[in-house]
Amino acid sequence: MNSSWITLNWLKKDYYNFNELNRDDSKAEWRPSDVFKLIVCATMVENSRVLLVRHAGVKKPDYGDWLLPAGRVEPREELEEALKREMQEETGLRVRIVGKLVEHIDAYTGDKLINFLCIPLTSRIETSPELMEAKWFDLKEIQGLEDIHPGLKQFLIDGFEAGSFT
Repeated sequence: MNSSWITLNWLKKDYYNFNELNRDDSKAEWRPSDVFKLIVCATMVENSRVLLVRHAGVKKPDYGDWLLPAGRVEPREELEEALKREMQEETGLRVRIVGKLVEHIDAYTGDKLINFLCIPLTSRIETSPELMEAKWFDLKEIQGLEDIHPGLKQFLIDGFEAGSFT
């Protein structure tokens, strides 16, 4: 299964510009390298809400921030299968992939990230030990979040305001 790209008129910005990352990275043992991982993530939407998670690993560069659920693509693994596996492992949710949204370089790690629009097929969230928390957020709650990368926050706000996540 190869997902097609979703064309969204509002999706024109560089949401993850490295210059926007004004953070204190002293809490993380992370250094960019020439080697990157391929990461898939889910913009998972249900009832005009999007699922965000927080990592449990204190040494992760994004520790404490709200993020889209994501995970590494294993060698010889299809992107869609990797996403389904990661969502099941990290959140306990089975998902239907609607299509690809965007590709970019992760502002925290320098890894290549491919973002898919998804809909959960199951409703009970069971977080793995990798996560400390998973929660559904509506537009108003996202607008009030502070512990989130500004690019991700703007991406989600734009998506809600354009009606793509309702």
